[in-house]
Amino acid sequence: MIFSVLVAMAAASAKKDESEPPKTWFEHAYNVMNIREPGSAPFHMTVTFHGHAGMDFADRKKSTIITGDGAYDETWLSPKMWRREVTFPGYHAVEVEANGTRRYQADSDYEPSRVLMMLDALLYPIPINWFSREYRDSDEEWKIEHLMAGTMQYVTLTHRDRGTNNDWFYYSYSFLPSGILVRSTYLGLVTSWQKDSLFAGKLVPLHFEIQAMQNTLLVADVTIVAAGKTDAKLFDWAGPPATPGMTMRPFHMFEIKRAEYYDPFSLIPGTWPGGVLREIIDRKGQAKETEVIDGPAPGNNENLLLDARSKRFYPAKVDEDPCEETFWIKF
Repeated sequence: MIFSVLVAMAAASAKKDESEPPKTWFEHAYNVMNIREPGSAPFHMTVTFHGHAGMDFADRKKSTIITGDGAYDETWLSPKMWRREVTFPGYHAVEVEANGTRRYQADSDYEPSRVLMMLDALLYPIPINWFSREYRDSDEEWKIEHLMAGTMQYVTLTHRDRGTNNDWFYYSYSFLPSGILVRSTYLGLVTSWQKDSLFAGKLVPLHFEIQAMQNTLLVADVTIVAAGKTDAKLFDWAGPPATPGMTMRPFHMFEIKRAEYYDPFSLIPGTWPGGVLREIIDRKGQAKETEVIDGPAPGNNENLLLDARSKRFYPAKVDEDPCEETFWIKF
C-alpha cells in the first residue's frame, strides 16, 4: 500500500514525539482532519463513489449488497448551517440543518451499507471515542509499533477489546510520523486515505478506498472548494423536521442503545472461528446487506448467512428514537 501526503502538509505539521501516548496521536489526527469544527472555513464538497459487491455468497442477481455509482454533495457554513445530499441506486436523501432546525427526507427509511461506509470514512476518520475520556480511556491496551513501508516510516496503534462472548476485537490505525492518519482496520474492514490536500489549514484526503479480505468494497474521490457566495434557498428547504434517529449519517456504538436480538438465545452457533459478519439493522429491526468482512472461508456459507439475515432485532435507539445501526457479528 502506498501512503501519500503532500510535502506542504508534512512541512506544516511538526513531527510528533513518537513516544507520546495513543490519545495524543488520535487527537492530533482528528484536529488536522476535522474541517467541520466551529470557526472552520465554509466549503462546498462533492464526492463521487462506487460501491462494489461484498462477499455475501449470493447469486449476483440476488445479492443483498446494493452496488453502483453514487454522489454526495455538501455545503457547510458552520456546525449549525449545512446541507447534505446523497444519491445512490434506489436511494436519495437530503439533510439540512439551519435556523435551529434539522430537516431530513429520503425516499427510503433505510440507508444502504455502502452509503454508510462512505460517510463514515468521510466524516469520521477518527472516532472521537478513541481519545475522549467521556467515552473510554483510550490509552488502555493500545500497542504502538514503528514500521516501514519501503522508505516510508509510519506508526501503527493496535487495540484489543474483549467482546460480550469473551472473544477479542482488534482495531488498528496507521499514522505518518507527522501524525497524519493514512490507514485504519476495523474488524477486518480496511480504509485507506490518499492524495491529501490542504484546505484552509486542514487536511482533506481527495481519495479513499475500503476493502475487506482483499476485495474492494468502495472507492471514492473528493473535491473541495471554498463555499463562496451561497444561495440562501439551499437552507430554506421545506423538508420535514427530523427526529434524532432520522439522519443519513452513521451512528457509532458509543452514541446509541444498541440493537438487541428478539431471542437472546438464538445467536448463530460459533461454527466459524475468527469470522466477522457485518450487516445493517434498520429502524424496524430488520437485517440488511449481510456480508463477510473477515475470517476463513466457512464450510457452510449459505446457511450461515441465511441464518444471520433471518434474525430479528429490537432496533437501536438514540434519545429513545429508533435509528439504523451497523451491526457486527464475530464468531
